This record gives sequence, C-alpha cells and structure tokens, in this order.
Amino acid sequence: MAEDCDERSIIARYFPGTPPELWPAGEVLYYRDEEGRIVIREHPLELRFEVLEKVPSGKPVLCDACRRQIARHAAVFARAELPAGEGRHYLYRSFCADTQACAERAEPRYLREILARVILH
Repeated sequence: MAEDCDERSIIARYFPGTPPELWPAGEVLYYRDEEGRIVIREHPLELRFEVLEKVPSGKPVLCDACRRQIARHAAVFARAELPAGEGRHYLYRSFCADTQACAERAEPRYLREILARVILH
C-alpha cells in the first residue's frame, strides 16, 4: 500500500484531469519489451502498445513519441488497450520503428501526453 501512496499515484487517482506538465517529475521509460511491444511507463501509469502490421504507402507519418516526420517504411503503427468499463477501447499511435533511437530524441512531455490518455479515458 505504501508504494501506491506517492505523489504521482495520488494525483492520478484523485485528480485525473491534471495536465501531465503539472505532475511532479518522474522518470519516463520508453522501450521495447521482450515480446516486441512498445512500452511507455511513468509510475503509476503504463501503456503497452502491440505493433500492428505495416501498411504500405508513400505518405510520411508523424511519430507520436519524438514528433519527427518519418517515411512510412521507418514507422510502426501500434495500439494499446485502455482500461474500460464495457468492451474494448484502444489507443492507436505511430512510432519510429527504431525505438532506441526514438527514445533518445523523444521529450518526456510528449510521452506524458500519450500516457495522459490512460487517465483521461
């Protein structure tokens, strides 16, 4: 119980509409897990994105993590299941295929915006 009573947990539970930029600083983790899913985590929030099949197209896309415009072949599309009362709700995002390089460029505020969807849903 004690680990669930830090400032970030209290804000997430009792003030879910608080913009991420007003939260106390925490470490934002952005990586691929052993199953190839894209993980964004800042305690107590976490999203695990399942990478979807690539769709061929010549149009570039915007990476939601680092906000760079990238070619479609250098991007992956992914979805994360959001907590919901009834049925399934998903959050769809586009990311750089090279997660490690993207993590070096990604600003924590952009990753927090993605995580905010968990509490705003």
